[in-house]
Amino acid sequence: MLRALFALMSLLPRGPRRHIVRGLMHAVWGTLSHAKVYGLKDLPPGPCLFICNHLSNADGFTLYRALRPRQVVFLAGVKLHGTVMTRLAAETMDTIDITPNSPDIEALRRCVDLLKGGQSVLIFPEGGRSRSAGLLQAKKGVGLIAKRAGVPIVPVALTGTQKLMPINDSDMGGERLFHADVTVTFGPAFRMQDLEPELAGATDARQALVDAMMRRVAALLPPEYRGVYASGPEAVAPSA
Repeated sequence: MLRALFALMSLLPRGPRRHIVRGLMHAVWGTLSHAKVYGLKDLPPGPCLFICNHLSNADGFTLYRALRPRQVVFLAGVKLHGTVMTRLAAETMDTIDITPNSPDIEALRRCVDLLKGGQSVLIFPEGGRSRSAGLLQAKKGVGLIAKRAGVPIVPVALTGTQKLMPINDSDMGGERLFHADVTVTFGPAFRMQDLEPELAGATDARQALVDAMMRRVAALLPPEYRGVYASGPEAVAPSA
């Protein structure tokens, strides 16, 4: 039934279609996603590079709702265009398409251009959703974006979205939504120079850089979500 509804909506012009789908998703999220947001009032003004853990296809819209009315462009995998439901859902947000697990230089360049032009960008540095809910090791591209853009970097931590919309590897377009408690935590912003003490002596400077960035995300997460970044600072709890 839901697939048929989305198929019909896909026939509409983009503007009305985006408005209708966004309204529908707001209604569903408002009913099913019992979300708490922390640290929002401490975000720096101006363009920021947001880096976040990735648990579910519900993450993008959850973050979109948490950040509004702030405008943010999301770096999103091209596979979201593979089904009508994920394509229309992704269309409700401003996105840059990227091919996961590949050196997509054009997508990285567009991120840098947007940040230098005054827009904020949100990236999931792991490059894909975690099947265990624990952090995966980040890809190196986010470090390149951060170095070239020169904007504040804001770590973001999600919990609960893997229960809101569990991963269905056999049918991504058939993923369902459930009632779930969700938290979005924005941590203290940092600059690239703040990471320099952690990079001394690294054999792979680029990986060490992104690992240092992701430890800021891990510090915001409960221990069971920290995954490969379990060794790091204690969790931070920004105010609501």
